[in-house]
Amino acid sequence: MEELKELLEKDDFDIDRDVTFVRKRKPGDVEHSTPYTLLDLNYDTWDVVDRLNELTVEEYSETKIDKDDVNPPLLFVFGKTINRKVVYIKLKIKGDQKKRILCVSFHYARDPMEFPYA
Repeated sequence: MEELKELLEKDDFDIDRDVTFVRKRKPGDVEHSTPYTLLDLNYDTWDVVDRLNELTVEEYSETKIDKDDVNPPLLFVFGKTINRKVVYIKLKIKGDQKKRILCVSFHYARDPMEFPYA
């Protein structure tokens, strides 16, 4: 989480260069997709970055291994309550020299989430 905050607060932070969003939908589950959630919340990329910057340890849920990556970086999962709904946020930090944020998921949670530090 410290690494995430450091990236977001850097003087040369560039949202177009330093943050990538996965916006694909899973067939049949529109309500739990990033595009649906962004539209429902009337959010743009800057709104999501603002929410990422607000994340706390209490909103941390779990760490996963990215099985789709040959050198699997860790995926960090958070749950943030926005407008009385829990938003499932899954992200990873990529790159060695020039790090960037990949936001894999930003959608309403399908299932109840657990928060070990809440």
